Amino acid sequence: MGAAMSLDITGERLEAAVQPKRMYTPTILSVRAQSGTVEIHLNDEQLAEIEYTIRQHLDSVRYPEAPQQTVKDVELKYTIKEEIA
Repeated sequence: MGAAMSLDITGERLEAAVQPKRMYTPTILSVRAQSGTVEIHLNDEQLAEIEYTIRQHLDSVRYPEAPQQTVKDVELKYTIKEEIA
C-alpha cells in the first residue's frame, strides 16, 4: 500500500513522540501539530534511518562558529611576546 501525505506545519507548535514496539504493534513515530497528526508505523532500522537523515540535514545548516578568545589565550600570547622580546 502506498500513500503520500503533505502537511504544512510551519509556524505551528509541534509535538513529536516515539511509542515503543508492543506485542501487537510496531514502533510508532507520531508528529502532532494544530493542522493534524501523522503516525508512521516502522521498525527500529527505519526509525534510525529517519534520525540519520534529520541529523545530516541539521549538521549541514549549522554554521561553524569562530572560537571565542579566552583570557588564557591572551595571557599565553602575551607571555610568548615577552619571551621573544
